[in-house]
Amino acid sequence: MWSRLVSSWRYLRHFLVAVAVFFNGLLILRSVWGQPIDLIELFNIKSFTNINWADAVNGPWLLLGVFLMFNAIGLLYRARIAWAVSIILLAIVFTFTWHFFPQLTRHLYWSGGAILLLMVMGKDFNHSSATAGGIASFISFAVLLFYATYGALYFGAGFQPVIHDLMTAFYFAMVTMTTVGYGDIIPHSEPARLFTISVIIAGITVFATSVTTVFGPVIRGGLNKLVKGVQKPMNRKNHFIVCGTSVLATSTIAQLKKRGFDVTVLTSEDEEKFPAIEQRIGSKLDILSGDTTDNTLLKEAGAEQCKAVLALTADDATNAFIVLSVKELSADIKTVIAVNDAKNMNKVKQVKADVLLSPQLFGSVVLASVLSGEPLSHDDLLNMLLTSGDGLFDKSEE
Repeated sequence: MWSRLVSSWRYLRHFLVAVAVFFNGLLILRSVWGQPIDLIELFNIKSFTNINWADAVNGPWLLLGVFLMFNAIGLLYRARIAWAVSIILLAIVFTFTWHFFPQLTRHLYWSGGAILLLMVMGKDFNHSSATAGGIASFISFAVLLFYATYGALYFGAGFQPVIHDLMTAFYFAMVTMTTVGYGDIIPHSEPARLFTISVIIAGITVFATSVTTVFGPVIRGGLNKLVKGVQKPMNRKNHFIVCGTSVLATSTIAQLKKRGFDVTVLTSEDEEKFPAIEQRIGSKLDILSGDTTDNTLLKEAGAEQCKAVLALTADDATNAFIVLSVKELSADIKTVIAVNDAKNMNKVKQVKADVLLSPQLFGSVVLASVLSGEPLSHDDLLNMLLTSGDGLFDKSEE
């Protein structure tokens, strides 16, 4: 029971972090909506000369809340970029609240606690996710657009013609961020020119990167379909599912393909890296990208109709979670698990995989025997590999 509780905690704790970040955003939205101010009028600023800055801070604060709630989605995928963006946004929230709303102590506690939680569980967020990358790109683009628009309005007197309304500022921000520059609005004062330079530099980096991240896969996918045609997916029945692209995984895939078996590969790598994976193995593959511990992805890969699921990633915890997820789908599905670190052997045995393999431990025993001069016959090697528990470990032999 204790082992199951520990395994469940390791599997679900990134959900706790995502909920904490989402709740921070929800708190901000609730506080902003509780303020006696018209948010529509707040964003429709025409002049910065007589503005009440105590009210104006609600606009950026509202955006921070929305960004946090969006970014919490990326944390569900255990994406590293979502983890980094969350820390940055929460640090801004903490500083913003401390400066403008020090009376909101609850917000300070929650944002500070969420930052601490993210720092402690940073190792859990080590995945690459196209969804999280798209969310981070959207946030970067929105922040740049907000900065460029309101900056143009703030330095409006330094432009010719003078920028005195939000729509003109938005227009100038877009043509500057995209480096189009029609020349109909020209900065004349030194502050306006320096501001324009900053928008151009940020636009080249953030705007171009964001558009490429969000729309690049769509355009690339359309071109691939146009050139290669619509490829029919493999009939995912009576096949092997290999999770991971480690050295052991790629070697196993190559050997299975060589023997004529159908193989579906599950990886956390982005689709743009699929050709590199196929090049390493030397053949076309049926590859799916996503969280290999997710039941939805396992179902899509045909786990319920496969010969076996092989958890061969380079991370022992991930391999254990894969087996637990497979067993949750059906206890009849055959599973193979690899152990990369010998110290995790006893823990990994608790997930009750059908076959447990530790190539590194087996290799170290063989190497030590050879170096010490101990004789090793073929029968000894076979017995060590199949029955010792240091190599293959069948649950029926426990």
